[in-house]
Amino acid sequence: MIHLMKLEMQKNRIRIYMYASIIITITMIGFMYLFAYAPQIEPNDPDMLIFAGYDNLIRLYGVVNMAIFCVFSCVMYARFIIEAYKGNQLILLFSYPINRQKILLSKIFIVALFTSFSMIICNTIVFSIFSITESFIPIMTDTFSLTFMLLALKTTIFMMISAASLSVIATGIGFFTKSVPSTIIAGVLLSSIFCNIVFHSLINDRILFIFMIVALLASTVITFLLMNKVNKLEVL
Repeated sequence: MIHLMKLEMQKNRIRIYMYASIIITITMIGFMYLFAYAPQIEPNDPDMLIFAGYDNLIRLYGVVNMAIFCVFSCVMYARFIIEAYKGNQLILLFSYPINRQKILLSKIFIVALFTSFSMIICNTIVFSIFSITESFIPIMTDTFSLTFMLLALKTTIFMMISAASLSVIATGIGFFTKSVPSTIIAGVLLSSIFCNIVFHSLINDRILFIFMIVALLASTVITFLLMNKVNKLEVL
């Protein structure tokens, strides 16, 4: 499996996606400071209270970060899976003396692991930079403490699993419709639904946890369906 993953990374030029993750990290740093500074733009606007305090800031940042990485994963899946199982590439793929399901799983593992590690590194860099600058030039009214560090860690784990799960579901939709745009559009729609849930339950971790588990179970089912579908595919 590891050998297959290495071959897939060489075939699909993983370096391009590394550059993309760096750009996402830089963008998320900007979002973090924008969210933190938002209440000071209109201090009397009650709608801006959603950005006030580290509790809300970390969760809002987390959900935006999740949506971006979910779509990023969908773009990778579109290249690694959707395009690979179409036309002449399908003929070449099925000519390999390797179990079809292992090939599919190697592709899924590469994208899931790459985006998950990228998300962890991104959040580590963003929160580290933000906490350091807050110690010198504070923007927030409260202080970044160990409690908020643990909240940031928990939020990162929640959002990482959610992004990985939603992107697999979107890939399943794109695979069965044989469409790259469907994969990306499904990823955008699913992450938008998740965003709405978070915005209406910012301090309710139970709802976020339930949604994450449902998404994880659904992605597991989709993975098995894809494996079964790939195993029965015929080259026409």
